Formats: sequence, structure tokens, C-alpha cells
Amino acid sequence: MNLLRSITTIASSSVVSQLIGALSIWFISHKYGMAEVGIYSLIYSIVLVGAQVCTFASQLLIPRQPDDEQLARNVAFCLIQSLIIAAPYAALTAWLFHQNVLFLYLLTLSYALVLVAENLSLRTGNYRFLVFQRMMVSVVVIAALLLTSNTTAFYWLWTAAMLVLIISCIIKTFRLSTLRLSHWGLKSNLGFFREHRHHLSKVGSAEVLAMVNNNLPIMLINFWFSALTAGYFSVVMRFCLSPVTIVGNAVRNSIFSKWSMDFRNHVFNYPEYKKVRRLLFVLAIVCALGVLIFYPLVMKFGFSEEWIASIPSSRYILPYLFLALAISPLTVIELVFGSHFYFLRIQVEQLAITLLAFLALPYFGQTYPVAVLTFSLLTLLRYLFIWQQMNKRAAKLSQQMAHI
Repeated sequence: MNLLRSITTIASSSVVSQLIGALSIWFISHKYGMAEVGIYSLIYSIVLVGAQVCTFASQLLIPRQPDDEQLARNVAFCLIQSLIIAAPYAALTAWLFHQNVLFLYLLTLSYALVLVAENLSLRTGNYRFLVFQRMMVSVVVIAALLLTSNTTAFYWLWTAAMLVLIISCIIKTFRLSTLRLSHWGLKSNLGFFREHRHHLSKVGSAEVLAMVNNNLPIMLINFWFSALTAGYFSVVMRFCLSPVTIVGNAVRNSIFSKWSMDFRNHVFNYPEYKKVRRLLFVLAIVCALGVLIFYPLVMKFGFSEEWIASIPSSRYILPYLFLALAISPLTVIELVFGSHFYFLRIQVEQLAITLLAFLALPYFGQTYPVAVLTFSLLTLLRYLFIWQQMNKRAAKLSQQMAHI
């Protein structure tokens, strides 16, 4: 399957997943109110961050493993790491946000396993099964909403269904017979950690920070302003940033899979990089204009006053939306071919922007619009510097490969 087809396949699944996710948000707001959307988004953000903390990018090594033996060690390490780290993480977040610790542990663990299952599919280029898995993850949420009559029952059914689904996906995509008893031992896992400690420390930290950067705004808006305001922000992030989620993640996953294979074969396709760069830039222009023009129209003609109140937020994030789609997927080049330290630095810089906009400014009395605009504009400036660095990296790789 060529790169364009893989991008299209993954993007098509993301479209369906986003539509189902949007329907879930609407159903929660209709059934329980916009404030409950903020609480749901808070829980979802906690779980997504926790999944990255549990795996610490160890799942990203799966597509690069050369044989079944190393793959089995990798999978065992991911599972053990997730089972252990999810416990203190759930305890801490349950205490901070007044949630049930067992519920957060199981849901965090299930989303950590999602990352493992996705990379098992990416390793073999099994994009159709990846499409199915992502769609089912979204279907589980809407099904739990439809089958329950209160929020407590919804959250528990969501958790149980996710565990069943993802364990089934891992069994489907991974040969359990390759696992041996020794793979679960301390010696094997310490050895795996030592072999990949550079990746786990640099890329792992960067991936955790990336997920924190994506989800910390919802947590801090819940804290500083209100669950209702967080609900508005969540609606905007779900609908207006859906192009970033759909197209950006499809491109990111596809080029990560393709470039990981190229890395194993010691090649780099510079013309392909330039085509991807042009494609992302054009799509970013189209998506930004689409949100600017059509989001207010859709809200005014098809939704309630609570949803219409989210229109200003959609305009605040337009600079962030444009460059997040145009540039962010290209940072994969640093993950596969480049400097793990620079990949980590990218996320540290974004964390600083997030903390400034959503922690420092509200602390000193600034309003929600000021915080979001500051976040959006500073992120735009940061991405312009990243754009320059990615192009330099690609040109350098092209020159290096020409002499091999």
C-alpha cells in the first residue's frame, strides 16, 4: 500500500471516528448539559495523558523491531510497564480531580493498550484493521451512552467495553505464542530498558509532554474557570480541530510507518517529504477557511444557545489550527531520523506556552479569551521556527543518503 493510499485509509476511519465522537459530545450535552461535557472531557484528557505516561513511548519501538523475538520482548515490556505505572497515576489523578481510583486505573490501562494495539497494526501495515479498531473505540463511547441512564453507569460501561475491545485487538494482531515466560522476568525487562533507555528518556518524555500539551488546557480551564467553559473549549477542540485529528494524524501515522521502514533500509525519500509538506500546507489553508466561514453558520442554524456560545472560541484558535495541521505531522522526521533531544525540546517549549497561557495568566486575573488567544498566537510563532528546522533536517538527510 503506497503512502497516499495509507493516508486516505486512515483518514477515512478518522472521519467516521470524529463523527461518532461529535455525536457523543452532542448526546452528553443534550442528556446531561454542557457542564457534563466539560467533566467528560476532563476524564478523557486524564486518561489520554495517563496512557502515554504508562507506555512512555515504548510502543513506538514496535514498528522498528527487526524480528519476532524482539517484538515479543517489546510487547511484554509495554504490558508490564502499563500495568504498574497506571496504579500510581490513577491514585494521583483520582485524588486531584475527585474521581474513582479503580475506574481511572482501568480506563487508563485500556487506553495504554490502545497505543500498543495501534503500533502492532502499523508494524505490518495492516491499515484496515487499524481503521476498524479506531472506529470501534469511538463506537464504544456512544454505545455506552445509549445503554445507560446516568453518568456513573456510562463511565463504568465505557471502561469495561474498552478493556474487552482492546485485549481482543491485541490478540488479533500479535502472536501470543511468541511470548515466553522469560519475557515477563525482571532480567529481560531491565535488559530491554537498558537497550532503549535513550529512546525511552528522550522520545518517551517528548510523547508524554505532547499528550500533556494537548490535554492540559482542558484540565486547567476546568480548574480556573468552570466545567461549562471547559465544555465550550472541548466542543471547539472536537469540531474545529477535527481536520488536525483526521488529516494530521493520518499523515503522521502513515509517514511514521513508511519512514520507519525506510530507516530500517537506510533510505530517505526527499521528494516524498516535499509532496507531504505541500499537501499539508494546502489542506491547512482549506481547513482554516472552512472553520472561519462554516462553524458559525452550522452552530447558528443547527444547535442550541450553549453551542452558539462556543463560536468566539473557534476564532481564537484559528492560528493554532492552521500551523498545527501544516507543520506538526512533519515532526515525525525528528522522531525517526533526527534528534530525539530536539523532539523533546519541541514539547518542552509547547508546555511552557500552555502553562503561561492557562496557568500564569488566569492566576494574575486574565480572562478566558486572553488565555486562549495567547496560547494560539504563541504556538503559531513556535511552529514557524519548527517549520524551518524540519526543512533543514530533510535537506540534510537527502544529502547524506545521496552519498550512501
